[in-house]
Amino acid sequence: MLLRFLQFALAAAFLTGPQAASRVPQFSSGSNLVVLSATAVDKGGRPVSGLKAKDFRIFEDGRPQPIAHFALGHEAAARILLLVDASGSMNAELKTASSKMVALQILAALDPADEAALAGFDQKYWGVVKFTTDRQQITDAFGELEPFGSTALHDALDHAARDLASHGEGRRAVVVITDGVDTSSQKTAEQAIASSQALDVPIYAVTVLSPLDDPESSLFTGHQRPAAATTGSATLARYAELSGGAAFRVSDFKGLKEATTQIVSELKQQYRLGYEQPSGPARFRRIEVRATRKGVVVKTRSGYVPQS
Repeated sequence: MLLRFLQFALAAAFLTGPQAASRVPQFSSGSNLVVLSATAVDKGGRPVSGLKAKDFRIFEDGRPQPIAHFALGHEAAARILLLVDASGSMNAELKTASSKMVALQILAALDPADEAALAGFDQKYWGVVKFTTDRQQITDAFGELEPFGSTALHDALDHAARDLASHGEGRRAVVVITDGVDTSSQKTAEQAIASSQALDVPIYAVTVLSPLDDPESSLFTGHQRPAAATTGSATLARYAELSGGAAFRVSDFKGLKEATTQIVSELKQQYRLGYEQPSGPARFRRIEVRATRKGVVVKTRSGYVPQS
C-alpha cells in the first residue's frame, strides 16, 4: 500500500568544474572569517527561532571568540543539494519510491526563492540538475537515476560537499538519500567527514531501510547480527553529528514524513555565525557553539583546519 501511494504521489548537472585537489581539507574563505552554519534546537529537537547574536557563544579549542558576523536564516535563500543513491543496492521498488518521496517532500516544503540541485551516485558521482527554483525539473529528472553498480558513498559525499561550497555562502546543506552501504569508495568516511567540516557543509542523511533492517521497527531482525545497512546508517549518523546536520532511518511513510519535516525546518532556521580566525598552526581546531538560553542546544560543525 505504501509503495502504491509513493508511486502515485510522484506523477537529483549539478555540473561543476574540476575538483580542487587537496591532501588536507582546509577552510576556504576570502578573509580570516570562520563562518558557521548553526541550528539551535530545544530539548525536544525542535528548531528554535528568533535568537540574536547575544544568545550565542563561540569557542575554538575551548577559548571564547567574539562574534564578528551574524545572520538569520531567512535573510538569504537556501541551497539544498539532493544527493541520491543510484547504485544497485537501491534497486528494490520500495527503496526507489521512498527515495523519490523524500526528495518530493523536501522540495514541496522549501520557500519559493530557495534553490535545489540533484546529483546521483553509484561507483561515481554525477550531476543531474543544476541549482534551480523549478521543482518540477528536479522531480522529472528522477527518471535518469536507474539503480546500477557499486556504491561509493564516501566519495560522493566528499564531492557533494565541495560542489555545494563552491556556490558561495548562505544557508545550505547536502541531503543524501541512500541505504547507507558503501562498497567501493576510494576515500574513507573520516576523509569525507573532514571535507564537510572544513567547508562548513551540514550533511543530512536519510537512510532508506527495509523494516527488517530498522532497529526502531517491530520487524527488525538484526539484534544478533546487524545487517550492512544498519551499520551504514550508524556511519551516516556520525557524518551528520560532526557536520552540524542530522540523520534519520526511514522504513515507513510516518518516519519519512518526520525526517523531511525536520530537515526543512532546521534549514529554514539556520543561523550564520562568524568569528575572526585566531593565529596559529594549520591543525585541526575544535569548535563549539553554545546558547545562553536555557534548554537550547546548538548544532554546528565540530571543527576545521585553517588555511596555512
